[in-house]
Amino acid sequence: MQGFDTDCFILNQKFCKSNLSKLANKRQTQLRSINTFRGFIYDRNGEILAMSLPRQTLCINFSEINQQKNIDLKVYEPLLVLLNIKKDKFKKIFTINKNKKEYYLKRKLPDSIVTKIRKLNLPSIYFIDEYHRTYPGGRYFSNIIGFTNIDDIGQEGIEYANNNLLTPIKGLKKIKKDNFGRQIETIEIVKPPKLGQDIHLSLDKYIQLHAYNTLKKHVKKTNADSASLVLIKNTTGEIITMVNYPSFNPSNRSEMKGEKIKNKVVTDIIEPGSTMKPFIIYTALESGNFDNYSVIDTAPGFLEINGHTIKDYKYLGKLDLKGIITKSSNVGAALVALGLDKKHISDNLEKLQFGKSLYIGLPGEQKGNLHHYKSWEKSEHASISYGYGLDMTLLHLANAYAILANYGNYIELTYLKHLDNDKIHKKKILDKELSKNIIKMMTNVVSNDGTAKKARLEKYSVAGKTGTAKMIENGKYSDNKYVVLFVGIVPASKPEFVSVIILRNPKVSEPSGGKNAAPIFKEFMGHTLNLLQVYPDKHERQNISKSN
Repeated sequence: MQGFDTDCFILNQKFCKSNLSKLANKRQTQLRSINTFRGFIYDRNGEILAMSLPRQTLCINFSEINQQKNIDLKVYEPLLVLLNIKKDKFKKIFTINKNKKEYYLKRKLPDSIVTKIRKLNLPSIYFIDEYHRTYPGGRYFSNIIGFTNIDDIGQEGIEYANNNLLTPIKGLKKIKKDNFGRQIETIEIVKPPKLGQDIHLSLDKYIQLHAYNTLKKHVKKTNADSASLVLIKNTTGEIITMVNYPSFNPSNRSEMKGEKIKNKVVTDIIEPGSTMKPFIIYTALESGNFDNYSVIDTAPGFLEINGHTIKDYKYLGKLDLKGIITKSSNVGAALVALGLDKKHISDNLEKLQFGKSLYIGLPGEQKGNLHHYKSWEKSEHASISYGYGLDMTLLHLANAYAILANYGNYIELTYLKHLDNDKIHKKKILDKELSKNIIKMMTNVVSNDGTAKKARLEKYSVAGKTGTAKMIENGKYSDNKYVVLFVGIVPASKPEFVSVIILRNPKVSEPSGGKNAAPIFKEFMGHTLNLLQVYPDKHERQNISKSN
């Protein structure tokens, strides 16, 4: 028998002990990611519209369970009851993922469930920190703000458009675990996380809420399919309100589908109807072929062009250019358009951005269509004057009227809040004096002689225009479905805001912009101007008149 080498035994024992210690430390330490907050979304006044709240996600180390000699999954049955997971499903999950060290068993659990799970004190399960997106803006903002998926990645709306800005950068930490795989200590922050960037919108929460409720009331009143409204501060290009009804509940994922999630202000294409007439009259004045005193005879109340009949809602007789806008004469507008060069009309419409992208940066934004003037037949040359033969989004229409309200200056639209030191870039598009002339003509639309007396405001002057257009179904004009519109510039004496409203397929006997959309404007703007603290210009003018 050979002699026993005591020194060698001691040396090997120390070596084994050292290796076992290293192995144990390796098993008890782990690198884990550090999640942090996605950027918050605020309205123009600092009201929170979208935010992230801490939530615990339950993880399970199936690899560790699989290494046990006698695997008994029954120990997890109380957990399965809390999570509403069936035993057979859990066994299947285990079989498929038995080599995984981190499997997300249930994500973003409520605190009450987390507390109950911790009390079970089960092996090989642990929690990691995640964040759950919540939307204090609710239905009022849902198809504007959009939503994120379970991984907090933007899927729609502003959440999608600004995902790179809002998304945080994960950190990394080294942690120490107990025998059950649960974190007991953070050893080291290897890489600190970086918060997502906050976004401050130009939209106003309280005006948005008022707009939504006003639309809801009138959609129900007229049994319309839907409605949209946009309010622009024309002097800065900021969108103060952009709202659609119906919308969806951002807290209920089952509602996040179909038409309700669309921001119809930028995604839906419409023919604008008579809201085009002021731009045709502008072109007429600019051409030199017409002036304020030009008279157009609309007799006998209709016009035949190549088999197409253009008609007015009633016989309107002789009208000057202001009268064509005030009475919204299709025949008058068509006769004016036919007296203008097609290229001149097309050039002005292009300047107003029709048929072009507005580059607002929202998902699904459409640019609309403005056909090349060389392709216009005589009937299209005429019909474009009352809003048929071109199409656009509601935001395009608002943008064009904002240019008019700025006396011909184009300011790029934005849904982000301007800072006080931001420089407003202006580009001259239309003539200043002619723009003022058109706005003055549009004030008659809300007079007793006009088509929109229901849009008249008590304390503020309004320059308005109504519009009604047939809806297109299966590539053809519907016989009984219409969109009705109203555009309002306020105060007309010194324009600050442009509001555009559309009601889709109101089921009333005689749908029209004056009867159905103008009252929405009155109800919405009457209160909104107070919220915006806009000084009443009618009161001021009345006092001046009395003093004289």
